[in-house]
Amino acid sequence: MRISSLVWPAFVLAIGVAAGISADNALHGLAIMAPALFFFYPDTVASWLLLLGMAVLAVSLPQLPALLAASTLLILPALSLWFNPDRHPHVKWLLGAVMLAIFAGMMALQSEAKLGWAAWGLVLLLVALGGLWLSVRYWPGYQPPRRGAWLVLPVLVAAVGWPSALWSVAVVAIMGLLQWVALTPHLAASRHLAMHILPCVPFLVIAWLVPSQLTMSLLVAWATMLAAIWVGEYLLLDDPDDD
Repeated sequence: MRISSLVWPAFVLAIGVAAGISADNALHGLAIMAPALFFFYPDTVASWLLLLGMAVLAVSLPQLPALLAASTLLILPALSLWFNPDRHPHVKWLLGAVMLAIFAGMMALQSEAKLGWAAWGLVLLLVALGGLWLSVRYWPGYQPPRRGAWLVLPVLVAAVGWPSALWSVAVVAIMGLLQWVALTPHLAASRHLAMHILPCVPFLVIAWLVPSQLTMSLLVAWATMLAAIWVGEYLLLDDPDDD
């Protein structure tokens, strides 16, 4: 099991928790980007992808409705299924077609001003999430948080206050803990369950905090994406000899 196989859920937890930090549920860009600095090693491509992905998230997330941003997180388990070499290509194409149709529908609603921000913002967010997925997939191994990065905390306190600073510390601790958990073989079985459940957490939390954002169109799109991923995972449990 790869050391970094459970790191990416930290991004999901980070976005979900950050949604409830400020009174207006706006995500703090600086606090979102800060955890990437703790794991930035200039000699690794994965670290650059992590930093750039988190930077794009910091710019794009505050511009999108919170529930729309949470819906895009489902692209992470979808990418894991899509690029798994052991999976049947027909299932991959079916899942890809469903995800493409759903996100295209979201962009169409944005172009008609029925969802917040512009369609290019959603594309930017999807690209950022893809970069984060790549950074985790090709993470070189266990890398502890850099000690010098803790100097970012005073900046966070001055810019966005203690809640966001403490949240960033918690995210760094979660990322380190998930790397350690991934080293434990008997916990490997929980990886696929976490991949499918954790993207639901921020969506449900934000829906509870700001139910006015939960439109029927967004609910249908989110449920369809989740169902496509679950059905794809179920079909991929079949015996490979049946292919």
